[in-house]
Amino acid sequence: GCPFTCKYCQTPRIFGTKPRHRPLDKILYYAEALLKRGIKDLRFITPNAFSYGSPDGKTLNLSALETLLKELARLVKPYGGRIFFGSFPSEVRPEHVTEETIQLVKTYCANDNLIIGAQTGSERLLSYLHRGHTVEEVRRAVKLILKAGLKAKVDFIFGLPGEEEEDIKATVSFMEELAKAGAIIHAHTFMPLPQTPFMKKPAGRISKEVFDFIKKFLPKGQVFGEWEKQKLLSERISKELLLPQVS
Repeated sequence: GCPFTCKYCQTPRIFGTKPRHRPLDKILYYAEALLKRGIKDLRFITPNAFSYGSPDGKTLNLSALETLLKELARLVKPYGGRIFFGSFPSEVRPEHVTEETIQLVKTYCANDNLIIGAQTGSERLLSYLHRGHTVEEVRRAVKLILKAGLKAKVDFIFGLPGEEEEDIKATVSFMEELAKAGAIIHAHTFMPLPQTPFMKKPAGRISKEVFDFIKKFLPKGQVFGEWEKQKLLSERISKELLLPQVS
């Protein structure tokens, strides 16, 4: 579950808003089962990796987080295994990126990057989407990650419902700022997913300003993602959801 009810996201609609984490002994049990089968890279699927052990998903539980990573590190060592935490297929929320959480990753994990969910550079849209963080918190998180010698990969969603010209300008300006600082932009096209408040919204469109940004920074290796495939998929989903329902 996820306590943040972002309007485009299925997670809180499918799994609820109360976070539930597997207990440490179960994680270690399944991790060891994988290691014994020769699967040495351990990765985690979570909308916010740093929330492990948090009772509400909004506050940090550094003790639980360190215990998890320390015990996993102890477990994987004899197998030559590696831990990837806060990188694909997971991400972390910007306000949970601190010197302490970054140090835990550097101490116990093998990933050279952290993925942050930003989604837009517009404060107005962040509020409208129910993201629960600010642009400044994203900026601060990126600075901390880069300062620690890790790569900062930042998610942005293009063509969001309610997006206006000023929002697009703010997002492009913010992405340029982050890219010039050394961050890598993970580009997405909005998709109207079933069960979300945005399921009946139009398919995402990439504006000229955003496309120009992609053309500029893609050759530099500072943009990646499946935005083109997502654009086509968004159109298919939108078409299906808007079809008349047969009773």
